[in-house]
Amino acid sequence: MTEPTVRFSVILPTLNEAARLPVVLESIARQRYPRECVEVLIADGGSTDETVAIAQSFGAKVVHNPMRRAEPGAGMLLEMATGDVAIVTAADNRFGDEHVLARLALPFADRHITGAFPAVVSTRQDGATARYINAFTDPFNHFVYGGAASPASYHRTYRVKRREPGYIVYDFRNGPLPLIALAQAFAVRLPYAKPAGTDEDDVAPVEALILQGCEIAFVPEAHVEHHTVNGIGDALAKFGPRIRKRITDTEQPVWHRLEAADPMRRFRAYLWPFYAATCVFPAAAAVYGWARDGRREWFYHPFVSAAFAFEFWKQLLFVAFERVRGRNRSVTS
Repeated sequence: MTEPTVRFSVILPTLNEAARLPVVLESIARQRYPRECVEVLIADGGSTDETVAIAQSFGAKVVHNPMRRAEPGAGMLLEMATGDVAIVTAADNRFGDEHVLARLALPFADRHITGAFPAVVSTRQDGATARYINAFTDPFNHFVYGGAASPASYHRTYRVKRREPGYIVYDFRNGPLPLIALAQAFAVRLPYAKPAGTDEDDVAPVEALILQGCEIAFVPEAHVEHHTVNGIGDALAKFGPRIRKRITDTEQPVWHRLEAADPMRRFRAYLWPFYAATCVFPAAAAVYGWARDGRREWFYHPFVSAAFAFEFWKQLLFVAFERVRGRNRSVTS
């Protein structure tokens, strides 16, 4: 007697994604998986391009996202999903081959598994910056989370609880909390609702599952291509506003996560702007990392770190200048 097929709800928040949406939806449509076991749910934040029409042409169910932003949109769809397992993804992702859903289904035959996540990979079309981010995440999180930042280093950071055909279960509970984001095709058993206070956070919901003792499986052969940026200029244009928000808004999710983190992780967060700006320490880390891992993405580390450090200090100076100018205006008025 065969196991029943897992019914998937693929969740995708959008806002003016007409250029990228057909690629991700086509990658879902070509899965060698029973069509009747896959529903695609789109939370659209009010697109003014052809996003909604494209989604509907692929048979996706589109609902309006009044919050417009991706994280609340994903949370809304998680509570609407009708499958056994929800997969949260983004428009800059694409399922790497026709077997991603079948591979992500494997861990859920075990009732002890609550969530699963694939391997994020790069392709020939990705440049050096995108390859670096896909391998290690952005320079800030790479430095702050260390070996917990990426599956590339999980084998050095966590004990393997068990290794099954098709997936690995790491002991995430006994170690630093890993950096696992919902939007990177994270799969979670339904019913599921994001915990209170995590509406705007893409990482804290996975941390909460781990802290609750839930088992999370890594599925290394399920590949998700993450076409996140086109180059270093595009990366700074994308991350610059985020850096500015982190400087000016203490309610940003990253600060809430750091409040609950161990003192060393908080220290590394404040140390990073100085570490990255030196260039010397990132270069030394790159040499050591390459000698240990043999991954060529390490060669990009000093350059990407320096670029992000420049963007941080630029944003900090802009914020400081605006605050000084604001105070001067208050005095003269």
